[in-house]
Amino acid sequence: VRELLRQVWEGDDFTSPSKLLKNISATSATTAPANSPYSIATNVAHADIWQTLWLARLQGKPKVNPFPDFSVIATENWDRVRSSFLENFQTSVDLAFAQPLAHCLRSDEAAQKLLTKIAVHNAYHLGQVALLKRILHIEKRGKV
Repeated sequence: VRELLRQVWEGDDFTSPSKLLKNISATSATTAPANSPYSIATNVAHADIWQTLWLARLQGKPKVNPFPDFSVIATENWDRVRSSFLENFQTSVDLAFAQPLAHCLRSDEAAQKLLTKIAVHNAYHLGQVALLKRILHIEKRGKV
């Protein structure tokens, strides 16, 4: 699970999350491309809501309600959403690399399953973000 999180966080075979999200303007982030149900910001916020839920379980914090989990994000909230996602992802990596594995669950196996969910779910949505970013770029250039 450490290697899985490391690969997604550092972007071994693809762009790292911090680099992927770095130069996306609030306007671009909150614009859903034509025929797309979600914007980049909605995807990132969704991923962070579930990441926050799973981190709370790992850290023994109170449960959070993840719904609605595909909210429309206002342009003025994009920087906060992006920062929260990246900070929580870094926390997930830090928990996985702690010696011993840092968590409040009944077993290391249970913690590893949650950390795996975070890595896989984040990778899935980061892939969507990369695609949405390309589509927005093409639309901006007027080729769609």
